[in-house]
Amino acid sequence: MSQKNCYYCKNKCSLYLKSSNKKANKKFNFTSTEANTYNNEIKPDLFFCHDCEIIFSEFIDEKFENNYIEVLDDLYISQLKNKKLYFKNLIVKLSNIINKNHDVLELGAYYGAFGSEIKNKVNSYVGVELSSHACEYAKKNFNLNIQNSNIYDFFETNKKKFDTIFLFDVIEHLDDPDAIINICSKNLKQNGNLVLSTMNMDSLVAKLTGKYYPWIIPMHKFYFTNKSIRKYLSKNHLKLNKTMGDVRIISLEYLFLKMSQKIKIIKPLYNFIIRFDKLKNLIIKFSLFDINIYLASKKD
Repeated sequence: MSQKNCYYCKNKCSLYLKSSNKKANKKFNFTSTEANTYNNEIKPDLFFCHDCEIIFSEFIDEKFENNYIEVLDDLYISQLKNKKLYFKNLIVKLSNIINKNHDVLELGAYYGAFGSEIKNKVNSYVGVELSSHACEYAKKNFNLNIQNSNIYDFFETNKKKFDTIFLFDVIEHLDDPDAIINICSKNLKQNGNLVLSTMNMDSLVAKLTGKYYPWIIPMHKFYFTNKSIRKYLSKNHLKLNKTMGDVRIISLEYLFLKMSQKIKIIKPLYNFIIRFDKLKNLIIKFSLFDINIYLASKKD
């Protein structure tokens, strides 16, 4: 497969990266933490549209979003303490666009790590989440207002506009990110903000690893650069104001688990680390400088 039609303009697109794996089957794992090996066995080819400046997966025509409804992610739950700490620190960094009078929306709220940290710092918080299990967990454990719905259905019935809409590690999963950015823009108050995070395919690590880049997985359908993010935001009446590097807070155990899923020779080191509680529970800040947080505001 050397050519594919662009999802948006339908023009022929060139091959951007050839898969590093044979696609033996199409049994995908849709959990956020990718806890099993299926996604390592299947690597999509990536294509680039010179007109739309979008990078997309060969699975572009397959509708994935409904597959998230049945997701149950025990590994993510085990890491919730660190996820909450990460979002607590991030909220401090975003404090200039967050205040007690704001109504905020999170799309892809998952198990409530972000919602639980921001809900007492704003006027109102609403989350939207496809996973039934994650939604119920967040309601039960954090008393969050989370709707078990897809984004389109939520906005069909939603009557209010928001000061800020958040999408953390969501846009790359969507069947149509341009449409969602457009919906977000229309549902922001005047001078409202959109905050999203995703991989930057122009980052050094993405360029160096090429087809072996660990975030090239079936559940990621679209891939962006700083340039294309700016383009799609501007197209939907949003101005990119700031780009921040994303630094995660994780345990040493989680880091080596993720690495061992991608690099088999690390598995013995992971097995050694998990034998020692102090070592495996060691909290570290980690970044490959390949994931960015983009802060945009609605144009006048």
